[in-house]
Amino acid sequence: MAFHVAWSLGIPTYPNRLPRHLPRGSSSSSTPPSRLDYTTGQPAAGPRVPRAVSSVSEGSSSDSQPDLYPFLSKFIHRAEVTQADIWLRDLELLHYWTTEAYDELSQRDDMRHTWRVDAPKHAVRHAFFMHEILAFAAFHRAHKEQNEQRREYYTFGVHHQDLAIRGVRQRLHNVTPQEAAAIVATSTLLTLSVFASSGFEAECAATNSPQDAVDGILNCFYLMQGMGNVLAMAQATVRDSFLAPMFKDPVDVIPSQPMLGELMLHIPTLEDFIRGKRDLPEDERKLYLKTVAFFQPVLGMSVPPKVDNRELRFLFFWPLHLDAEYMSLVRLRHSGALVILMYYTTILLASEPRYWFLDGWGRRLMQSCYDAVDQSWMSAIQWPLSFLNQNATWDLFANLSQRQQSSGLSGAIGYPQQRTVVIPHRQTPPGPFTSAEQSASSYNHRGFTLQLEEEDQKPVLRMDSSSVGQAPSPDTN
Repeated sequence: MAFHVAWSLGIPTYPNRLPRHLPRGSSSSSTPPSRLDYTTGQPAAGPRVPRAVSSVSEGSSSDSQPDLYPFLSKFIHRAEVTQADIWLRDLELLHYWTTEAYDELSQRDDMRHTWRVDAPKHAVRHAFFMHEILAFAAFHRAHKEQNEQRREYYTFGVHHQDLAIRGVRQRLHNVTPQEAAAIVATSTLLTLSVFASSGFEAECAATNSPQDAVDGILNCFYLMQGMGNVLAMAQATVRDSFLAPMFKDPVDVIPSQPMLGELMLHIPTLEDFIRGKRDLPEDERKLYLKTVAFFQPVLGMSVPPKVDNRELRFLFFWPLHLDAEYMSLVRLRHSGALVILMYYTTILLASEPRYWFLDGWGRRLMQSCYDAVDQSWMSAIQWPLSFLNQNATWDLFANLSQRQQSSGLSGAIGYPQQRTVVIPHRQTPPGPFTSAEQSASSYNHRGFTLQLEEEDQKPVLRMDSSSVGQAPSPDTN
């Protein structure tokens, strides 16, 4: 059963089947409780908690029954629900959401109105949605602040994120039409906010040992895959909800991202290296080539002139195709799997100037991969490795557009390219794609569909004849 990809933030939904490779069991018990002990007057070694706090155990804990949604549990910081008298801070965060935090979620006016006006109105009726709005606002505020205030807002973000996860998790087994849109909106924000919370933990490594960046991105991949599976049942209802603009094409041309085209140019080099590596087991070689092949169709979805949040489309769509075998090789730090991940990380790096919640992720992940890659793979990572040199990286970003023009890449992509590090809102690139007819002439992203393979339950990207490029053929899937 195929259906059209539709989310403006780049997160699709597909039939409600849990991935076979999802780790079983909650990891919340391994997370130090001090991460939420903040704000005022708690004599603990870690941050403090508000005085007026009552701990209420969750109705269905991981100890009393199996955890059906482990991809969510990994991001819960405490084993119990904490209710605190912090309503004044909550009002502050809600005001901050409507004045600042919402503004960076989309470059489209209709979606900006949806997040600023419609989302809070619907969140009043769905506590889990309101908690995630407040969590996102708190993390955004933490990103703007310094020192102690930064930690304080982070703590409030974790508090609300935990409550949002618990609320969503209780409803995923039976999504009602009345809650469907709120669950989709919550899951969209949650996928972004876990990058913010995990990034903050890594930044504060002096007091709390962060998880390795490779393990961290794998947990995010599991979240993306899991939420896509369990949200498929809500798609028909959501199309007619306050989230309807997500399923419509943008009216204006969206600023381009030259790094997507740069990655496209380097994929053949990586494929040639994998094919020619003689000491690589044949089954591993086939797995790597299949995984690399998924770059092309996802890039094709991300570069059309009228695509919002094109970087997030790539970052969130590609992980949906990853097999359990590849994820396992990444977890085991196999060099080939990490090299492929380094190519993915180049877009993560290029996205940081545009998306605050990705700040620091690219460099940490690139460094973690590089540290574990065998020397025999060095010639395959010269391009992504150049991003570890900060000065060279910014020079590359600054001059990328000029290099692409001289190489003729902009003509292949079909519309002019801009600087990577500055992606202004609502700025139409000069060039031929200034009308709806012209913009549709090269790309038709509505022709992309996700189809579920019956044998291994994996989502597979398909394109119709009007789409750019071709999806990997069945024998490479």
